[in-house]
Amino acid sequence: MPPSKPWLARARSAVLVNWPAKLTALALSGVLWAAVAAEEPTTQLVPVTLSVLAPRGRTVTGPLPVVQAVYVGSTRELIKLYSSPPTIQKILPDTLTGSEFELSLTPQDLIMPTRLNVRPEDVQPRSVRILLDEVVHRTLVVEPRITIAPDTGFALQGGIAVAPGSVTVTGPEAILRGLTTIPTVTLEMSGVNTAVRRMVALDTAGLGTARVTPAEVEISADVVFMAERVLMGVPVTVRADRPTSFETNPPAVLVTVRGPSQRLARLTRDSVIVLAVPATDGPERVVLEVVPPEGLTAVATPDTATVTRRLRA
Repeated sequence: MPPSKPWLARARSAVLVNWPAKLTALALSGVLWAAVAAEEPTTQLVPVTLSVLAPRGRTVTGPLPVVQAVYVGSTRELIKLYSSPPTIQKILPDTLTGSEFELSLTPQDLIMPTRLNVRPEDVQPRSVRILLDEVVHRTLVVEPRITIAPDTGFALQGGIAVAPGSVTVTGPEAILRGLTTIPTVTLEMSGVNTAVRRMVALDTAGLGTARVTPAEVEISADVVFMAERVLMGVPVTVRADRPTSFETNPPAVLVTVRGPSQRLARLTRDSVIVLAVPATDGPERVVLEVVPPEGLTAVATPDTATVTRRLRA
């Protein structure tokens, strides 16, 4: 066997002498390097949990997009983000009527569940598209739930008017399907002695997130003082094929007309018609029918008359 080279022997001796101590020193230096490296600032792209709350009554239909965030910090801190990822929580506006919404994202939106020594630099992407269920538009007729009880001596003239008579409702198809009318809130008014005009809200209790435009309507009604006027000597008219062939007893009656005082002032005997409608040719007692102008009421005194066919000469 050839003699060993002196330099190889010296190298082997240098390695083997106190080798446990040298191995320990090497391991410690590696640990020290790793510790120093872990504290050096670095940039890392980490996943983000995106949470989107749709308007009440609507749902997000498409999958939420993948969102990531760029964080700056030490490796030690950045590693913790993978076990507790940051989140972004967004609430969509209730006024949203479309089926798509462009959602903007910023680093300020990021929420970390735990307190870490890291800094958000960016969000990728900066905007995402959110898909929602479809909304529809319906035109619904307004149904007034209004009760007006006039004061003594007054009366409601012409009913209750609503303006506008119909409104537009926008919302999910599932909520609006089959609807044709929308009521006002219930309103009861008593002892009314003047014209009524006021705004009344619509009853949207069963519409969920659907929006009503406009949300209020104006109701109006004429409540007038009811006076009476007596018209003397109003002739009785016979309704028949040949009315001149009949005569009545009495030939004229007294008519009491009731209605708004300003209208009664313009009445004459010709303003009302008193009718007798016989069923036979013989003498017959019939109930008189009074036909006043529209919006007025009237009664005859007496309220019956005897109708007789005239004798031929």
